[in-house]
Amino acid sequence: MVERTRAILVGCGGMSRTWLKAVGERDDVEIVALVDIDRDNARRRAEEFGLYNALVGSDLKLVLKKVEADVVFDVTVPEVHTEVACTALRYGCHVLGEKPLADSMARARRALRAAEKAGK
Repeated sequence: MVERTRAILVGCGGMSRTWLKAVGERDDVEIVALVDIDRDNARRRAEEFGLYNALVGSDLKLVLKKVEADVVFDVTVPEVHTEVACTALRYGCHVLGEKPLADSMARARRALRAAEKAGK
C-alpha cells in the first residue's frame, strides 16, 4: 500500500481545478481539507471533485487544528502567500505554492525565515 501525503488546498478559485486534477492523477496524495475565504467556494470545489471526506473551511488555522496534514498547497493570491505559508509552517506542514513566493521581497524573506525555523 502506498503511503499517502495528506494535503490541504488553500484557495478554491479557478486555478484550484488544475491542482486538484493533478492530485487526482496521483495515488500518493490525499486532499484532507479545502480552505477558501468564501466557504461556499471550498464546498463547491469539494463536491466538483468528489472530495466528500475532505473538511471544508474558511480559516486555515482552524482547519489545521482539526485535521492532520503534511503539506499545504497554496493556490491563493500573492498578497496572502506569506500569511498562508507562515501559518502552515507553524503547524508543521510543508508548503507548495504558486509563484511569486510573496508580493514583496520583505514578505518573501519572512516566509523563508519561517521555513528555515520550521525545518520545512
